[in-house]
Amino acid sequence: MVAITAPSSMEQIPLMRCPKANAGQAGAAIPCVDLSAPGAAAAVADACRSVGFFRATNHGVPAGVGEALESRAMAFFALPAQDKVDMSGAARPLGYGSKTIGSNGDVGWLEYLLLSVSSNSVKVSSLPPPLRAALEEYTAAVREVGARVLELIAEGLGVDRALLRSMVVGREGGDELVRVNHYPPCPLRAPGDCGVTGFGEHTDPQIISVLRSNCTAGLQIKLRDGRWVPVPPDPESLFVNVGDSLQVLTNGRFRSVKHRVVAPEGAQSRLSVIYFGGTAASQRIAPLPQVMRDGEQSLYREFTWGEYKRAAYKTRLADHRLGPFELRAAASSEPADPQPHCSTSSSTCMPPQQQQQVAQVY
Repeated sequence: MVAITAPSSMEQIPLMRCPKANAGQAGAAIPCVDLSAPGAAAAVADACRSVGFFRATNHGVPAGVGEALESRAMAFFALPAQDKVDMSGAARPLGYGSKTIGSNGDVGWLEYLLLSVSSNSVKVSSLPPPLRAALEEYTAAVREVGARVLELIAEGLGVDRALLRSMVVGREGGDELVRVNHYPPCPLRAPGDCGVTGFGEHTDPQIISVLRSNCTAGLQIKLRDGRWVPVPPDPESLFVNVGDSLQVLTNGRFRSVKHRVVAPEGAQSRLSVIYFGGTAASQRIAPLPQVMRDGEQSLYREFTWGEYKRAAYKTRLADHRLGPFELRAAASSEPADPQPHCSTSSSTCMPPQQQQQVAQVY
C-alpha cells in the first residue's frame, strides 16, 4: 500500500474540463506515421505542421524493452515513499517527486522520476539495478528513434538531414532527460465533464519529446481549433511531440502542442515514459536560415537553450513560455479555452465527504 497524497493536499489539485469523444473520433485527429515507409519524411513534416504531434509505428524499439521498463518502474513506484526518495533523491528538479510539479505551484495526481541521460547512461546510481538496467536499455533504443525522427524532420524541411540530430544526440553538454510518470487510480470522482488533473496543460520546451505509455488512457492534446482530444493509448507505438525549441527553429512552421493528462478513474494505473531531446546550454535557438524564405521576418528573438530553460523553470505549466521571446504577436495566435478548468480547486467541485477521503492507492 503506497500513499502518494493526503486529504489536505488533494484539495489543491485542480479539476479540468474533459472532452467526451470515443476512441475512433479521437484517433482520427491524430496523425499516424510509419517511420519505415518511403514517404516518412513528408508524413512527419505534415504531422508536425498540422498538429505538432503524431503516433509513430515501426519505430524499431523491441516490445520487450518497453514492457520490461514498465514492469520494473511499477515495482519501484510500489515501494514506500521514503525508499523512493532515498534511492533517487527528492526532485530538485531531478529525482523522485510526488504531486508537486516544479517549484511554482503546479500540482497533479502523480508521482514521477525525472532523470538526466548522458551517452545512454541514467545518472542515478542508487536506483534498483533492474530498473536502472531497464531504463538504460530503453533510453538507448528510444534515443535512436528520436535521432531518426530529427533526421526525418530535417529532410521534410529540406535541410541537411544531420542538422537537427547533431543538436541533440551525441552533442557535448547536451540536455537529454527521461521522465517516468506514474498516475495511480484516483479515488475521487469529478462531477459531470470534469476530471482530476494528473499533469496540467503545457508544452515541452525541448526540440522534441518521445512518449510511450501502458494501456491506460489519460493523455490529451489540444488541436489548432482549440479542441482537446484524448489520445488512445497504444503501448506498441511511440508518440512524438514538437517542442518549443523546434517551433522557433522552424519560425513557427511547426508548432509545439499543448498536452495534459487526466488522472485515471478506473482500477489501473497509467505509466508513461518520456524522452526529452534537448540541446546544449550554449546552443543558439533561432529560426534556421535554411528554412526562411526571401524577405521572411523572424517571429522570435535569438536565445540560447540555457536561457530558455532558466526562463521556463520560473513559469507555471500553462504559461505561454515563448511569449517573452516573440517579436510579433502573431506567433502565439490560437483559440483560448473558454472554460479550461471546472474551478480553481477540487475542494469547490467535490462533496465534503470525498474531500475527507484518505487517498491511499495500492
